Amino acid sequence: MSSMQYKILYPVDFSKRSTLAIQHVRVWVEHFRAALDTLHIVDNNTPGPPYDPSFYEEQSRLRERRTADLEYFSDQYFGKDVARPAVLTGDRANLIRHFADREQVDLIMLCRDHQSLISRFFHDSLTAQLLDRCRASIWMTEHFEDTTPSIPSNVLCAVHLGDDPTLDAHNHRILYTIRDLVSNFGSDVTFLHVTGNEDTSKPSSEQRTKTGFMLWLEQAHCLFGSPVKLLRTSGRVIAAIRETAKKVRADLVVVGRMRPGAVSLGRQSRLLKIDHALCCPVLSVW
Repeated sequence: MSSMQYKILYPVDFSKRSTLAIQHVRVWVEHFRAALDTLHIVDNNTPGPPYDPSFYEEQSRLRERRTADLEYFSDQYFGKDVARPAVLTGDRANLIRHFADREQVDLIMLCRDHQSLISRFFHDSLTAQLLDRCRASIWMTEHFEDTTPSIPSNVLCAVHLGDDPTLDAHNHRILYTIRDLVSNFGSDVTFLHVTGNEDTSKPSSEQRTKTGFMLWLEQAHCLFGSPVKLLRTSGRVIAAIRETAKKVRADLVVVGRMRPGAVSLGRQSRLLKIDHALCCPVLSVW
């Protein structure tokens, strides 16, 4: 986090999920002393008849109503003048991304429902699109009803180690995010490295892993100034994260993003599967 005030964006769709996530948002805003933007998108993907004034008048009235609704929602649930409400018209994913970029948002907190495999085959969810496009970190969970809003005291961070310079840069951003969590929440952090099913007995694979591990360890020591808790295991990544999260009683899991060129059914599908497998929120760092 820079010396500037931390910025949180909370997209609101006025569904039940929007109210269930409020306490989570409050925790982050309070402990990060963050500036909060609430954003509602009036979807206009269904165009009206060309040159029909009544359609555009109705769109204008709808935007006015949603502006009043969002102002009330923001004052009612976050306190007067705590959140800055904004209402835009257009494609939700594009407008949220552009808003986050323009306002230099640090964190987007998302309500989301589980998306089935069949649904992912036909279209990417809003969460998947934002994970794929946004530079801001994204907090998400589909388990609002089962998750009690609380300070993330036990954080599990999954790391991917190797000798790729872009991967090193990604891990560096994740470590700085973890440092912010420790600083603002006082979190206890456990790092997890899952090797997958690769053959680490091969010299080339072993050397790549060792090089990446040593660089990561050096960065971690520079940031935290003390030995870090790092668990290493092999097997399926999602299963390993799920079981380790249970073991350390994690109330937040931090992961990166799927890298360009990764093969998957839908954008960032592995991250959505991780969120589905866990009972605690997931924080994904770009």
